[in-house]
Amino acid sequence: MIERRRQEIELLRKKYGALQHGENLEWVLFKEFSLPPGWDREKIELVILVPPGYPVTAPDNFYVPPGLKTNLGAQPQNYTEGINILGRQWGQFSFHVEAGNWNPSADLLDGDNLLTFMIGVENRLREGK
Repeated sequence: MIERRRQEIELLRKKYGALQHGENLEWVLFKEFSLPPGWDREKIELVILVPPGYPVTAPDNFYVPPGLKTNLGAQPQNYTEGINILGRQWGQFSFHVEAGNWNPSADLLDGDNLLTFMIGVENRLREGK
């Protein structure tokens, strides 16, 4: 499974650029994640945690630096601050893959993977609220 995670990390690096990851690939930190219009900044750091049961179990939630606001100055919906991850404080977006919508495959390009999860994260952020 660790080799699969390595391959998926490379897919993420190709799409999103600079990133760091845990020694056992249990987390991924995107260094300059581009936000879509509707936010008070253009780029942020963003973290996802890779659960122990991955790829059978989907990632859950994503994390950004505290203080992220919409371009109207509002706090995002389904968002909580004060979460400690990687020795820092983060804001957590409550973001879950709905039951039955996560379908990994032995061929990582044929089913869901970390890249498809991140596309879901992008879609959530496009909502801008």
